[in-house]
Amino acid sequence: MRRLRAPASAGIFQHRLGNALVLHVDDRISVAARSLALAVAADPDHDVVVLDLHHDLPVGTWGAVATALKRCRRGIRLVVCGVSADTGALAAQWLCDRLRRPVVTPHGRAVQVAAGTLFAHTAEGSGWVRYLPGRRPAWESQRYPAPPWDAAAARFQPTSAVGAAEPVPGGVWIRDTRDPVAVGGHWQWLVASLPCQPEAMTVVLGCPGTPPLALDDVARFWRELDPAGRRHARFVQYGPVQLPAGEVLGQRLADLLESPVVCFGGLPLGRPGDLHMHTVTPDGSLGWQVLARELCYTPRPSPAAPARPPRIVGHHAPALLGAPVGPLTYRYATDAVVEIVPSGLWIRADEPPGIAGRIRSRAADPTRHALIVDDTTPSRVARFRELAEDLTARLDPATRARSTLQLASAVATGPRAPATGSAGGDLGAGLTYRFTAADLASGESTEATPTPAEALAVTSVPGPQSASWVPTVSGDRAGTGVPTPTAAEFLTSPVAAPEPPAAGPAPVVTAALLAPPGGPTVAGAVTPLRDRPGTGVPPTGAPAAAGTCRCDAARRPVRFQPTPTPDAPGLSAPTGLDSARSWLRWRHRREFDAATPAISRLLAEHPGLYPDDDSLADAVAVRLYLSAPGEAVDRALRAGPAGDVTHFARCVAAGVARLPAHRGAVCLSATLPGDDLRDVAARETLTERGFTHALTEPPVNVPGNVDVLLWSMTARRTRLLEPEGEHRAAGRVLFLPGTRFRVLATTPPDRHQPGRLLLRELTAEEPCHGRVPFDEFALTSLSRCRDRWAATGRRGRVGDATAQRLTCLPGVA
Repeated sequence: MRRLRAPASAGIFQHRLGNALVLHVDDRISVAARSLALAVAADPDHDVVVLDLHHDLPVGTWGAVATALKRCRRGIRLVVCGVSADTGALAAQWLCDRLRRPVVTPHGRAVQVAAGTLFAHTAEGSGWVRYLPGRRPAWESQRYPAPPWDAAAARFQPTSAVGAAEPVPGGVWIRDTRDPVAVGGHWQWLVASLPCQPEAMTVVLGCPGTPPLALDDVARFWRELDPAGRRHARFVQYGPVQLPAGEVLGQRLADLLESPVVCFGGLPLGRPGDLHMHTVTPDGSLGWQVLARELCYTPRPSPAAPARPPRIVGHHAPALLGAPVGPLTYRYATDAVVEIVPSGLWIRADEPPGIAGRIRSRAADPTRHALIVDDTTPSRVARFRELAEDLTARLDPATRARSTLQLASAVATGPRAPATGSAGGDLGAGLTYRFTAADLASGESTEATPTPAEALAVTSVPGPQSASWVPTVSGDRAGTGVPTPTAAEFLTSPVAAPEPPAAGPAPVVTAALLAPPGGPTVAGAVTPLRDRPGTGVPPTGAPAAAGTCRCDAARRPVRFQPTPTPDAPGLSAPTGLDSARSWLRWRHRREFDAATPAISRLLAEHPGLYPDDDSLADAVAVRLYLSAPGEAVDRALRAGPAGDVTHFARCVAAGVARLPAHRGAVCLSATLPGDDLRDVAARETLTERGFTHALTEPPVNVPGNVDVLLWSMTARRTRLLEPEGEHRAAGRVLFLPGTRFRVLATTPPDRHQPGRLLLRELTAEEPCHGRVPFDEFALTSLSRCRDRWAATGRRGRVGDATAQRLTCLPGVA
């Protein structure tokens, strides 16, 4: 790294960092300038120069800057840090006239986003501006490097009295304008998260928490696009959009715009060369990761004509799917393939059945990832279901948690995508199949799929000589008095075939019977916690062991926290935070003022996480919460507080929610007698009203006789905002208030080793009760982590003042 010094009177230093030359006044380069210089992309036509100016400038500064830049033989791309945008524009004009070279600089704040892209945005008319000697400044682009579609998404454009199209780094956002507070937080997230793709202009539709977006707004934006802009446009729904019942957004747009349109299957995230794409749920949170990334919809030839199935024009196939054997189809096993479809993945035989077109036309449900099990040959359903469960366990955690097994025929006959529901929901979206006992014994294939009308009309099944089957609505089995298994029963419990009666129609068995009568247990069946050996919990209905009676008057039973209401204190909300921030600045003004400068410098490296003063206040709140002022917050939250602690907790929750998530195993410690541990196991689900502290590695100095291992989906890493000294905890994560955990397994402590309590974080949509395949995956993963930690030993330490916060068991009062 080269370091030169300009004339001493100017106090200018220069460094070459990455693709940029950094000129700075202080002996050290600021965090913001260093981060920008290391990330910015190289410019083939200009020398990239970063001016780091954060204080009063010495006399002769600008002359020294011009002297340092005399050696530049090309034009200059100039970014000024630490001063106003107006100062940057004046500097660019002055240097252009002084050096007689072109200078390009952003008019407006330059926002640093993924892959070295710099987005110029402050207000109307912002962008990268070119200065030439003796000429007027000219607008050049909104983004650097500029994608081919940059001009199509470069200006704020009203689309109606209540709608507008606003540029964002990855494209343009068409949304409602009536709630600036709700829009502001989502704008910051989109700017920080949505990548700028050279060949795809992401058109984001709607904003969570605002009225539904009218498609007229989209049509007006589309009419203003030139052919190149339309060719690069990729629509994706982010908030509510006005759609007729049963209509798919892409098809509705194609019909309205009278042109083929391409929609993203989800919101693109990550770097342009390493994208991952997630659905967006109705509340604006991210759902499952889609593999069918781009779908092309064509307009109907006439309003009454049926819509053509969407064509998948872009997809991602992870290596776990196997080798390709056809379009969107991969060899998952010697006797089965997996096909990528818009709603998820389809496990089937090599030759697609006659219902393939309907499976491929099924729209995705943003809350549920479909693992479709082909059932056109009943004798193979058990095998395909086994493969589907195996595939589910290998998917990424977000998709795994939202995956549901669904029968192909039910998907094909359903009128729309599966209704919103919990992960691990019903197979077949509320339909079950009925087979005759003779069919199941023979293992022969069935006839063609009946229509929905036929399915609803049938109330009994033919005699033993028939090989037909029909779907029927879940409930009573054709009046036999035997209830149809629920979704959870399908996923967890094999059902034995009843004996045929002496006369009358043959009894029927639902598709939960995935093996012939008397066959082996269904692969992947989950044993309930109370029935598992080694958990310390007696089997259901079995008496407790001697000496462990939980009604013993001498033992005070463990007290659990009540389940928090949706408006419980501490939960972050998109509105009403201004008063909470004002209270925090006043009540803890001394600590707040002391922490703010250090946090500001720290966050300059991460401009997308905390881009403004309000979010900076939330980051300071997190630092104070992790320090001495926050020690009493969780005790108050668990008591159901009101008033001051609510303000503090809401700011902390807003700040924590911006931190990077951790998926995987984390741990804490607890002190619990064996009887209390049995009470916890019987509880099945624990809900924590406060923040839950855990670590990514077990420490040596946290007391307790029970190791608590938790499988995290949304816990946030606090490394960026950890305090120094006795309150510091390396590897800490925080779960937000209201997080629920399912009890997976327990082992009581003894004199030789600590006990164990294994928990899994539940998603917001999951029910408190019932087992799903992901429980077994989490249980296995936690057990492996426990073994790995036991083999490597405990090495890390946490600050003495924070050790006690890592001994609070979620949900226990």
